[in-house]
Amino acid sequence: MNGRAEGSAPAPSPDKVTAAARSALGPGEAGWLVGGCLRDELRGLAVHDVDIIVDGAAEPFSRTLADRLGGAVFASSDAFGTWRLVLGDMHVDVAPLRGAVNTPATAAPDPATRSARLEADLHARDFTVDALARPLGGGELVDPLCGLDDLAARRLRLCSSSALDDDPLRVVRLARLARGFDLLPDTAATAAAQRAAAGLAAVSGERLRDELSAVLGTGGAAAAFRDLAVWGALAVVLPELDSLRGVEQNPYHHLDVFEHTLEALTYVRGVVEQLGGVGHLTLPSDAGLPGVAPLVPVSWAVLLHDIGKPAVRRVDEEGRVLFWHHDELGREMATAIAVRLRMSKRFSEYLGTLIRRHLRLGFLVREQPLTRRALARYRRDVSPWVFESVVVSLCDRLATRGEKTSPASMARHYRVARSVWTAVGKAPVPRVLGGDEVMELLGLEPGAAVGRALDALDEEVEAGEIATADDARAFLRDWWRGREDGADAEPCPPGNG
Repeated sequence: MNGRAEGSAPAPSPDKVTAAARSALGPGEAGWLVGGCLRDELRGLAVHDVDIIVDGAAEPFSRTLADRLGGAVFASSDAFGTWRLVLGDMHVDVAPLRGAVNTPATAAPDPATRSARLEADLHARDFTVDALARPLGGGELVDPLCGLDDLAARRLRLCSSSALDDDPLRVVRLARLARGFDLLPDTAATAAAQRAAAGLAAVSGERLRDELSAVLGTGGAAAAFRDLAVWGALAVVLPELDSLRGVEQNPYHHLDVFEHTLEALTYVRGVVEQLGGVGHLTLPSDAGLPGVAPLVPVSWAVLLHDIGKPAVRRVDEEGRVLFWHHDELGREMATAIAVRLRMSKRFSEYLGTLIRRHLRLGFLVREQPLTRRALARYRRDVSPWVFESVVVSLCDRLATRGEKTSPASMARHYRVARSVWTAVGKAPVPRVLGGDEVMELLGLEPGAAVGRALDALDEEVEAGEIATADDARAFLRDWWRGREDGADAEPCPPGNG
């Protein structure tokens, strides 16, 4: 993946990993660097993750390597016997050599036998540019399928005609490698992708989540999702996104919902940089999606922000295209996606908040001049992901340039976004009264009403209206009486953007 989360523990260098791996081999065992780390090294790119195969016992090798490098280790695939080491922000994946006995070797097998096994392993991989191996101890690069020639020609070829059928997840990887590394799939690869796309229905949610997140970690994510749609793969892995194709919008938009979404995705990196950089983003681990590049969590929110539109689209008697409440439905749909892709509850909440509130900043544009209370209410609505909410809103707005959209309105939205991010407090709101005190004051049992009372109190504290416990009690008594009279109903205009 491109980029890593700031603030995570430093990863060891690839050379240090290689040296430690070499020393972790048991008697008679051999190991090789394989795949993407060699591809990236040969192209002069930074190597973030390392893949190793061992002719021997993968588990004890992996545990020894983790001990020597000070990382965590866990089994990542029972079917293939692979292990993953987490070393700060680096992953090291270890797999046994295909066709080898996964037990400690007491003596090295015949070199010709070992060489044949290695070539068979490389032939069983996905693309020729990944079918490369180099001994951990150094030596000649093993390239039985002319992957080096394909890399030089910027060409993607399958290792075998059945490569994608053997593992349909490789269809998504094909799009990622093609668009993320500017490689051109040959006609056999794209035809195979179309044939194998249906098989993605049998791929586990965890594997799809990780591969789709890897797509979002590249600079070519929008084009990769377009490829997946053309191949019929997107309808299988993310039917909610595929259903956006051809859904026409109102004259404020210049694209249908699908192309609008993909264009919005292209703005993520630039918007984050303009607002101060990835250091302001919630760390992926804190957002509930550990182990991904820093832009990936917010990119997921941009990718899914309009998925509710097809189901609510209607045309009124005046011919206006409307999408009332697509933000609310989008949140529900994102929750279902998170369950299907085995995403954490934390990340489901992250997506739900950003999708439900992606129109909220646009409402502030109409509330000029902004008051401290309006800013406090905005922060409450999107907390704790204020920065991400501004990013999603701006990406959405930049991809909305229809004939009725004026440059002045675009500039106004940008000014408000910068103002909000600058003015909204970054420190936690001081808690003047605790939950127990609120329950005692208002005679409440534990429940949602206590949370609403604390939210209302936080808003007043952040707005500078309340500073003491006595002021807080007086406010809550008045607030509760107003609530009982129905006076605290908060207007919330339905989303249509």
